[in-house]
Amino acid sequence: MIIQRMTACFGSLENRTLELGSGLNILFAPNESGKSTWCAFIRAMLYGISTAERERQGAKPDKVKYAPWSGSPMSGSMDLTWNSKAVTLRRWSEKPNQPMQEFSATYTGTDEPVPGMTSDTAGEMLTGVPKAVFERSAFIRQGGLGISNSAELEKRINSLVSTGDEEISFTETDKRLRAWQRRRRSNKHGTLPELEEHMAAASDKLRQIRTASEEALSLDETLSEAKAEREAAVRHMEQSRALQRKTTLENVTRSRRELQAKEAERDETVRVLAGHKAALESALFAGKSPEEAEQQAETDKLHVREMEKHSLRVPPLWLSWASLGVAVALFAFAAFLRWPTYLVAAGIILILIFIGLYMRLSSMHRSSAKIMADRQKILDVYNAADEAGIDAALTDYESLWQQKSQVAAKLTALEKDLEKARDTLRDTEAELISGLDFLAGDTEATRASRAVAEWDKRIEALRESRAMAEGKARATGDPMVLESELSAMQERYETLTQQYWALDLAIETLAQADAELQSRFSPLLSRRAEELFAALTGGRYDEVTLSKDLNAKARLTGTAVGRETDFLSEGTTDQLYLALRLAVCELALGADEPCPMVIDDALVNFDDVRMARALDLIRKIAKTRQVLLFTCHERETLYFKGDASIRKVSVGE
Repeated sequence: MIIQRMTACFGSLENRTLELGSGLNILFAPNESGKSTWCAFIRAMLYGISTAERERQGAKPDKVKYAPWSGSPMSGSMDLTWNSKAVTLRRWSEKPNQPMQEFSATYTGTDEPVPGMTSDTAGEMLTGVPKAVFERSAFIRQGGLGISNSAELEKRINSLVSTGDEEISFTETDKRLRAWQRRRRSNKHGTLPELEEHMAAASDKLRQIRTASEEALSLDETLSEAKAEREAAVRHMEQSRALQRKTTLENVTRSRRELQAKEAERDETVRVLAGHKAALESALFAGKSPEEAEQQAETDKLHVREMEKHSLRVPPLWLSWASLGVAVALFAFAAFLRWPTYLVAAGIILILIFIGLYMRLSSMHRSSAKIMADRQKILDVYNAADEAGIDAALTDYESLWQQKSQVAAKLTALEKDLEKARDTLRDTEAELISGLDFLAGDTEATRASRAVAEWDKRIEALRESRAMAEGKARATGDPMVLESELSAMQERYETLTQQYWALDLAIETLAQADAELQSRFSPLLSRRAEELFAALTGGRYDEVTLSKDLNAKARLTGTAVGRETDFLSEGTTDQLYLALRLAVCELALGADEPCPMVIDDALVNFDDVRMARALDLIRKIAKTRQVLLFTCHERETLYFKGDASIRKVSVGE
């Protein structure tokens, strides 16, 4: 296979074209002119762009990294010669999220498709190897000289040292066996740990069922004992209630009788008090207090006393009559004797005096009679003859008032006693009511009732616990079914365990077989790599050894121990892995239709001497294989100055 012409709309390449020839092509350009982009374009045209690749560890996938800077759809074409026929590959994009997913492979200048060549098969058909092998052999990039193993490369190498069957890969087989083994057990994952969990769960369920059943039986016994205790408590409660009812009813009856007696006494006292009140209301001093009555009596006695004194000061009535008679007699005697006028006048005056005295005495007697009549009226009010009668009436009124006060006080005391009796009756009745519900208080009956209630709660709790235990046992499962499932899981567990150890034995046996293949392959690859490495270093290193994962060690000529790449200079390490890659190319890539070798600035760390040796090796390889050597150093171009067989191309053009 020889690439002749490429046109790319890819990353920084905007419809750029590159013309190539067979043999060695030196593509010179400074940094940032698109050399690495052309290398990536070659790989994309052969094997396509993965749309499933995602950004990881800061490395962007090709679909993002090489999106055209202009915003145009990613596309490209490649004209090449394959099996002595001109073929044109085209890849283009019709959807922005599916770059270069459209593909065509036709014979150049025609619309005739190349049989069997598709987007997925083109790279392997043209190069003869899968993408993984191509990237680890003929696709050599700056900083990417190191080589790692892969299943495809391993198949290719195995075919060189065994039957030639490229379907056999220790890595794939080992991976598959280990995957089967991991499916059975991988730390805490896999079928065996899952079975262990299921068996443990089933065993735990059986244990829970047994525990729940035993708990239910134990609760049955406890429940029977609790019921017996409750019956005894109920009997005690009924006896206590009966006694409490009897005692309370007796207290209520006694209180009611006492209340009735006090009500009767109160009623009699009310009747007596009413009589006293009526007597007081009809008495002389009605409506007056003893003090007011006494004041009134004293006032009336004073009036009587004053009236008596006044009657004692009035002359007798006979004296007035006598005075009048003396006056008349003197007048008659004077008239008869014919006294002198002055005597008559004196007699007349005397007569007038006696007449005035008579009139005065008569008036005094009338006034005294009226006063005495008023006095008698006062005494008549008291129904008395003198002051002593007034005092007696007052004494009677005060006695009646005292009796009324005593009865009223008694009534007040009786009312208080009656209220107390009512309170006692209410308390006793309340006690009766409280005693009938047997819930409040701290009596023997209430304590017995609470004891029964506590037993009821305990019995209910025991029943709930028993129901929960039975429900838990039923919810956990059927023990016979669980035992059957556990037995089946144990059988499967034993089978899988045997398979696990059989796989372990197979992996160990396969590793031994792979070690044997490696012992046959490693010397072949190591010999060719050390030949090439010796040529690059001028014989400074005479031995190269490889590990299974293609890590290389190099031994200095004349020393006994090989050195790992960590102990080599950067340039020597690049030269060691270049030799290894060139050896892999020779052994793994077919010679009938050799694919191009792409080298992207892989010689930057070489000194001039070793670079010249590397270029000489590359020139020899270019005699049988197209080589595309991208470089930013003009020295590589100058090294082939005057060699007409070398095609020099300026990438920047």
